[in-house]
Amino acid sequence: MTDASLILTDEQQEGLELLVSGLLGPVDGYRVPGAEPPGWPITPRLSVPRDTAGLLSPGSLLELHDLENTPIAEMVVDDIVVGDRGAWVGGVVRSTRARARGIARGDRLDGSVSFQGRLVALFGGRPMLSDLARAQIAAAGRPLDLIAAGAAGEPPPAELIAQLRECSTLLEGSRVFYVPAVDLGANIDLPRFILDDRGADVIDLRRRADVSSYGAVLLFTGLSGAGKSTVARELVEQLRARSNRPVLLDGDHVRHELAAELGFGAEDRDKNLRRIAWVAARVAEGGGIAVCAPIAPFASSRASMRAMVEPAHPFIVIYVATALAVAESRDRKGLYAKARAGLIADFTGIDSPYEPPDDADLVIDTAELTVEQSVSRVMELLKSRAIID
Repeated sequence: MTDASLILTDEQQEGLELLVSGLLGPVDGYRVPGAEPPGWPITPRLSVPRDTAGLLSPGSLLELHDLENTPIAEMVVDDIVVGDRGAWVGGVVRSTRARARGIARGDRLDGSVSFQGRLVALFGGRPMLSDLARAQIAAAGRPLDLIAAGAAGEPPPAELIAQLRECSTLLEGSRVFYVPAVDLGANIDLPRFILDDRGADVIDLRRRADVSSYGAVLLFTGLSGAGKSTVARELVEQLRARSNRPVLLDGDHVRHELAAELGFGAEDRDKNLRRIAWVAARVAEGGGIAVCAPIAPFASSRASMRAMVEPAHPFIVIYVATALAVAESRDRKGLYAKARAGLIADFTGIDSPYEPPDDADLVIDTAELTVEQSVSRVMELLKSRAIID
């Protein structure tokens, strides 16, 4: 005979489901404050109203209900504590009915799942392409499991799970699971604890859920006069209309402020780009978007820039593929003319090569597209990567 009942909150239902899932090892129920069973990695607490606690005594049966007042579990009470801060009950819990609702019913991790020979990538917030690339590299050929870690905030776990399911279709043998992040009375990272306790090899790729917290680096690369700076400046203006996140690192300005002592030979160009990448990475660390517009003619230098930014933040290459003849016709500074006259050495496109990127995320030609059209394409790319909302 039931002595009392308790309607659980959503978070308490999530905790209860973990207790009966087999994911918490020897943990089989709740314990009151001060009772720490030996061998238990965590000690879940269940607080109850004082009037409910007054109906119970050791040996009583407490029925646990969902928000619709449907019984889903029961607990034989073995301990009760009533104090100034509230009331708690302890005892062994037994599931009596499967939970009918809740996030990701078909994707819940349970005690039957093995991670042997696999890599587990733990996600929170929005998964990004750089995160998936980092996970694939870390997997080193092993099957990859994508774990959505529930937490308060946006996007909702249901959206995160849908995104991971879509990602899993691109990864052969990949599985998707959901692990709620709930408070069981212990100050621990519960999803990570569960995975570590099961011997999983984990790479943690969780991010804050707010899209605006994601930093990124955009590299506009192309010939002098291709239109890089013009498009980059207009892009920054549009981004600033949304927030104060973007920072423009124009090639000429950086040269004047950060690299005035450097020349234009291959070694000095590489040093200049490394300085740009370092500053851009710091901007991204603070949640900003660094928009860089140097010429960046060499593939090796661009690869070094990428290595300084990823995998912590997305590094997006936009190749402004305007033809040399068009760029030279826009020679407002007379640089091409001086280079052809031999007055400027190592000038890209004349006596120094430009190596078109084979890893560009976007290719635009300002001879075919207006500035507004070019910026629009970049904005669509940033939306598709969840860098802007």
